[in-house]
Amino acid sequence: MNKCLLFLGLLGAAGSAQAQQGPWALVNTTNQASFSPGYDVVHVSTVSANVAWAVAQDATNSKANYFFNTNNAAGTEFYFDAISATGGNTAYETANISAISGTTAVAAKYGAQGGGDILRTTNGGLSWTKTTNTTTQFVAANGGFLDFVHMFDANEGVAVGDPTNGYFEILRTTNGGVTWTRIPQTSVLTPFAGEAALVRSYFALGNTIWFGGASGGANEQEYIYKSVDRGVSWTKSALTPLTETISKIAFKDPLNGIAYNVKVTGTAVSAVNLIRTNDGGGTWSTITPAAATAGAAGDFFRYDIDAVNGYYYSVGVRFPISTVVPGTGGQNYGSSYSTDGINWRNISTMQAPLTNQKVFSALDLVSNGQAAPAGTGAVGYIGSITDSLGVGGMYKGTYTPPLGSATRDAALQSTLSVYPNPGAAGVFNVNVGTAMKSGALITVVDAMGRVVKSQTLNATTVGSKNFTVDLTGEKSGVYTVQLRGEAGIATQKLVIN
Repeated sequence: MNKCLLFLGLLGAAGSAQAQQGPWALVNTTNQASFSPGYDVVHVSTVSANVAWAVAQDATNSKANYFFNTNNAAGTEFYFDAISATGGNTAYETANISAISGTTAVAAKYGAQGGGDILRTTNGGLSWTKTTNTTTQFVAANGGFLDFVHMFDANEGVAVGDPTNGYFEILRTTNGGVTWTRIPQTSVLTPFAGEAALVRSYFALGNTIWFGGASGGANEQEYIYKSVDRGVSWTKSALTPLTETISKIAFKDPLNGIAYNVKVTGTAVSAVNLIRTNDGGGTWSTITPAAATAGAAGDFFRYDIDAVNGYYYSVGVRFPISTVVPGTGGQNYGSSYSTDGINWRNISTMQAPLTNQKVFSALDLVSNGQAAPAGTGAVGYIGSITDSLGVGGMYKGTYTPPLGSATRDAALQSTLSVYPNPGAAGVFNVNVGTAMKSGALITVVDAMGRVVKSQTLNATTVGSKNFTVDLTGEKSGVYTVQLRGEAGIATQKLVIN
């Protein structure tokens, strides 16, 4: 199979670009000398509002052997260098970097014909140490191929590779990536014929991680694998509707996620296929993003996706691009957000043709850590392409979806009731009176906008159309409960005496 499918369609000649694309501001202009011209960012790992690392490939040969990382307190200047280590295979490319802090990170490397190294740095990338065993871990001669590495915290991490010796090669670390141990074989991790993993095809949320299968077979349906205990044990989904590959995955909460693949015919993208789950990745169904028209909503951008605080985000180039003609004032490139994976709304757009555009290529966002409504937002970094002066590689910004961005669900609003209200005990019964799907989100905020409760409703709860919200321990006052489902939102004031 072609392990480089994810790279197709990401390349474009660098040209002039605006210093601001919506909320995303170009941040390396004060330190241009630290970047080099003609590099495409293919992966971003954001630690916090001002700390991030990125993997970059040389646009002239598509080799991803370089990294950027923030090196000032404001997160606006970057260090740039090659990723290599004594004892590591210099021919390998970089799959991804998983950052722990501004100085410490691990990187996954792979070879065109298989193999893999895990590298670790504790000095901001000035030097890297190879920490995997060359003779026993991700060995090309045994079919080994390292697809990605992820650190859950400063100590625990997991690395996933293609099957060897009859099952997926998954390694764990409990000492910050200094040493790695393969997990035991289980039936879940036994692949079907030709099945593998895919470079960068994973998503982590808390202690849970998902990765996508790949086979390359045109009619082979793929699985998505999941671990809720940091890679110790695994389950796998029912067969998904996607064939050949699972390119990207994102979960906006533990139950609700989306994934997609990109199909290429010749050198052109022929299809982008999306699927969605509301049971944590056990089962998946096909969805179709709303169609785009010039200047209107319908903006799913296909290069990369992420999710944080109940929202999905996408960046790159719109698909299908034929809805707006490039170079004629159309808005075919940019970033967007969605609550359901179907309806996407613009955050920013770019109006230059692809051959002269620093199109966004990768992103990683984290919670902005503020009270609601800002607590629904995200902060982080988006990768792009550097131009002849070394400008354009990284953008930074904070975005909070507008309070009115969600459609009001009139049916839900008309039947939503809360009782007793006012209530002295702080325990309220909520009746929705209408059918909802599993995965609906309920959020309660106080009069200052602070989120005091947030939970995703399971199938049993939404099926009963009645559930309890427990606010015992909260102060007397006025609160707002918001219920968000696929059709939109409904809100209700409630009072604790």
